[in-house]
Amino acid sequence: MFSLVLTLALAAAAPETATPPAADSNTTTAAPEKEKLICRTVRPSNSRLAKRECRTQKEWNEASDKLDVYRAK
Repeated sequence: MFSLVLTLALAAAAPETATPPAADSNTTTAAPEKEKLICRTVRPSNSRLAKRECRTQKEWNEASDKLDVYRAK
């Protein structure tokens, strides 16, 4: 217990040595756009209760492709 208190006290008293790098005025970093979520109500075949699933359009397309492969068999 004492060592935990001592560690916290030393950590709080220690000066921060890491300084963030200066931002270059020529470069700009744009945050990547988040894909829009599309929510659908899905009812599994073994349940009477529906559940809401939210995915991106890419994820919905991948799920649809997997179903098409399964249905083709």
